Amino acid sequence: MDQTVTVVLRLVHIVGGVFWAGAVFLMVGFVIPAVRASGPVGGRIMQEMQRRKLSVFMNASAGLTMLSGFILYGRLITATGGAWARTTPAMVYGIGALAAILGAIVGGGVVGRGGERLAKLGEKIQAAGGVPSPEQAAEMNRLQTRVGKAAPVMAGLLFIAVAAMATARYL
Repeated sequence: MDQTVTVVLRLVHIVGGVFWAGAVFLMVGFVIPAVRASGPVGGRIMQEMQRRKLSVFMNASAGLTMLSGFILYGRLITATGGAWARTTPAMVYGIGALAAILGAIVGGGVVGRGGERLAKLGEKIQAAGGVPSPEQAAEMNRLQTRVGKAAPVMAGLLFIAVAAMATARYL
C-alpha cells in the first residue's frame, strides 16, 4: 500500500470523525437540551447555528469520515486478497462502520432536518414579533420532541462507532 495515501486517508478519517462525533455529543448533551429549555427563544440558537452552517460542516465531516473509512477498509481487503476481512479487527471495524452509517442516516434524516425546520420556524416567529402562535408553538414542541428522541440514538450509534474504531486493531 502506498503509505502516503494511507496516512492522508487516516488523517481525514480520524479528524473528520473526531469533529463529527464530538459535535454530535456536544449537541446531544448540551445544545439540544438548552434549546429545548429555552422555549421559543431556542429558535434563535438554532437559527444562528444554521446561519453558521453547522449542518454543512457536520454533513461534510460525516461524509468524508465514511468515505475515507470505506477506502481504507477496501484497501486492506484488496492488499490481503480478502483474508483480512475474516479477522476479528476487520469485523469490529465493520460493526463500527455500520453504526456510523446508521448514525448518519438518523442524524441527517431526523435530527438535521428537524433542526433546519426549527431554525426556519424560529425565523418566522422572529419576523412576526417574537411570540409564536399556538400552532407555531405546537409545531416547535413537536419538532423539538422528535429531534430530542432521535439525537440520543444518533449519539449512541456514533459512540459504538468510535468505540469500535478505537479498539478494533487490538482485538
